[in-house]
Amino acid sequence: MTHRRFSFILAPLLIAALLLIGCGRQGAPPSSAQADTTAAPNTITLSEAQLQEVSVETTTVTERPVTTTLELPARVRPGADQQAYVTTLVSGRVERLRVSPGDQVRRGAVMADVAAPDLSGMVAALRQAHDELDRQRRLDERGVAVEKNLRAAERQWQAARQRLRSIGTRPDRIQRVATGQEDLSTLPLEAPLTGVVLDRMTVLGAPVAQGEKLYHIADLQPIRVVARVFEQSLDQVQEGQSVTITASRASRTYEGTIDRVTPQVEEESRTASARVVLDNTEGLLRPGMYATVRVRRAGASQPALPADVLLTDASGTYALVQEGPHTFRRAHVDADASADGTVAVPSLSPGTEVVTKGAYQIVSALNQRG
Repeated sequence: MTHRRFSFILAPLLIAALLLIGCGRQGAPPSSAQADTTAAPNTITLSEAQLQEVSVETTTVTERPVTTTLELPARVRPGADQQAYVTTLVSGRVERLRVSPGDQVRRGAVMADVAAPDLSGMVAALRQAHDELDRQRRLDERGVAVEKNLRAAERQWQAARQRLRSIGTRPDRIQRVATGQEDLSTLPLEAPLTGVVLDRMTVLGAPVAQGEKLYHIADLQPIRVVARVFEQSLDQVQEGQSVTITASRASRTYEGTIDRVTPQVEEESRTASARVVLDNTEGLLRPGMYATVRVRRAGASQPALPADVLLTDASGTYALVQEGPHTFRRAHVDADASADGTVAVPSLSPGTEVVTKGAYQIVSALNQRG
């Protein structure tokens, strides 16, 4: 049992103690010491002796702003501009795979090599165009070049370079290939950004088509937590609000603020998205993790009590109200007894005395009297 539920095992002993207090010797008249049994079902009146034995302490219902917490389901995701696919822009066969899921890669690092039938023809055309342009320029330096031939050589050179650029070859590599300083028997696929390899979608030797994805990589620092906000809760969620985030498999709690709330509600889920950007230096937050975003919101002043003075049983949540020097009443409230801090109890008036010490003994007597 938690500290908010009275012990049913000890209850009979407590009741016996309350009913026997002040009885004096065996056989003495009990009427002056026993609890009143004629009161309403949720009310009990104790004798002076019983009251002293219980040692009642109370707190007062006061009006104060109550902070409410809205829990939102969320997922951990990298930003759209922090992830990319490594894609082959030619058809061919996977000749070499250089990295695996979980590896860190730098932008420009070669991740795979694809053998492409069309590549050798592109390289041959590039070198031929380079040599012809070089020859025409030497003729031009001697003053014997034909202008139209020089311009044609320049166009062929640009076209050959563009064909290799269109399949992802860097300009500096094209220049080295054209002069014979570097071979290009296979097409190297490079990382478009610095990040972590999340997935590999091919195997060594597999045929690949133009546009096929081979790897998925993402930069995980910083990272985003995207919460779903149901349309009935949208008025409670705003940009700039403070939130607390817990992830299903992360070992800590994160504090952040809502960075953006999408302006549109999705038709199927009837939710909008609230985004929180978090520092992920430790790398504990990983894409795909489930998370909970708790939005704290201060409301208007209303009657309130510390949540830990509330009691619960099969009938619901209630407070034990002291209505007189010896009289106590079980008053049901619409509040969460498991909440942290203060909760609103609008059904109780400010100034109402609520028992904080001795409540379990009194409720045990009230239930036993039943």
